[in-house]
Amino acid sequence: MARLVPSLWPAVLTGTLIGLGVLGLALVPSLSRRAPLLLIALRPTWGVLVLVGGSVPFLPALLLAATMRTLLDVGYFGLARNNVRSVLLRSVGGNRLVASLARTNTQTPLLWFCLLNTNVAVDAALGAGGVPMRRFLRFLIPGSVLSSVLYLCAARAVSPWMLAGVDWLDAHMTWFVVGMS
Repeated sequence: MARLVPSLWPAVLTGTLIGLGVLGLALVPSLSRRAPLLLIALRPTWGVLVLVGGSVPFLPALLLAATMRTLLDVGYFGLARNNVRSVLLRSVGGNRLVASLARTNTQTPLLWFCLLNTNVAVDAALGAGGVPMRRFLRFLIPGSVLSSVLYLCAARAVSPWMLAGVDWLDAHMTWFVVGMS
């Protein structure tokens, strides 16, 4: 059991956050106007941040978005590190892939890319390449904060137009959901 816990936490974390994101997506029509901070906590994607980011206080939205985005990236990193890496090391050609991901000239650009755009592929490559968690976090956290700031600033710039879109979603999305069923 003690050996299972270190490899299980990424799957539990990632699965929980993906489940919350799906719930957030299903509740976009109702939460976008009534509880936009809850929507950001459930689904901190760029689309949600731009949609409701202009109608919420900046600092709480930034803290929620950056934290939740960071946690999801840590989950993907942990999945690749604890689960995918072991599978790759056992497969034919997987040793070469892990060796190439472990090279400094591969890891360094990927870490710097985390400052601009965090995504699943980069998280997985860094996790499978064996980057230490602390080093990954030194790039990931500022990157998550920076991207969240940019999305929230964009939301503030387009908020006059987004409010009309949120109102339309609130008024009409129920009929689309019922019609799709």
